[in-house]
Amino acid sequence: MLKQMSARLLAELEKELGRVSVQVVDPLDRLVQSLKLTRDALGKLRAMVLAQGFEDEDAEVDFFKRVKPAFYCHQIYCTEMYTIETGVPFGDREQQVAFFLDELAYLERYFKKYAFQYQYYLLDAVDLDGLYFMRGKVIQSILMPNVPDLDPVFSTPMDYLFAKFRAFDMLKIFLMEKLVLLREGNAPVLVGMGADSEELRWTGETINLAELGYGLFHAGQLNNGTAGIGLIFRWLEEKFRVTIGVPAKRFAEIRSRKRLSRTHFLEQMIDALLRKMDQDDGLPGRGRDGEC
Repeated sequence: MLKQMSARLLAELEKELGRVSVQVVDPLDRLVQSLKLTRDALGKLRAMVLAQGFEDEDAEVDFFKRVKPAFYCHQIYCTEMYTIETGVPFGDREQQVAFFLDELAYLERYFKKYAFQYQYYLLDAVDLDGLYFMRGKVIQSILMPNVPDLDPVFSTPMDYLFAKFRAFDMLKIFLMEKLVLLREGNAPVLVGMGADSEELRWTGETINLAELGYGLFHAGQLNNGTAGIGLIFRWLEEKFRVTIGVPAKRFAEIRSRKRLSRTHFLEQMIDALLRKMDQDDGLPGRGRDGEC
């Protein structure tokens, strides 16, 4: 029961965090809202543990090894993301590359500092689970991280470190994607996030943005036609602060349209542009099919 309830709670949390990441532009506001969502979810999770307890030791280990870190990693991630976003150098592509490389190096140093525990995490090893993920255990070791004050009924010696590994793995993916965009693009993909600049957000349906992305890809309009569809999707997501989804899945949705034309959005754009030209030329308005 606890596992099912926590899974639903995590899905709700990640849905709300995704909404905040898309709709809230200011980094500080996004941090505040994300932290509140995460802390509220962790509070509910703690209440579940106190109310229901665990069926056996295996259930307790599974909870503190996998379930709680899946929640807590978001608190660490959004805090670290705020530091990164507000520290990105303004404008200069080479400075941004150097900045993201430094951030990657910081993550790698942390992984090396706790190399044994990180390998344990990556391999999903089980030998020390009873020591690492059972409440009431005390580990005296200089290899253990400095952690927040432990709540004895809701913490174990290693659940915080596993949460941090999860968060840092997520950050590593983010940083590597930004480096790909910077190195393959002709201009910085980010301005300093704290800079005063007008933001544009995509407010239409994401399937339309996917259609536009595929149009740019097959027309060879980016990087002299060498930009891959995955890179184009990530670039559009970064620019418009929206999640488009997996390129192949979105293309399958476009191809399978029955009621609408398979190039519905692109045709809408053409129709709107032609109507504007006709208006400026003093011609009768066009119908939806583009004919006078």
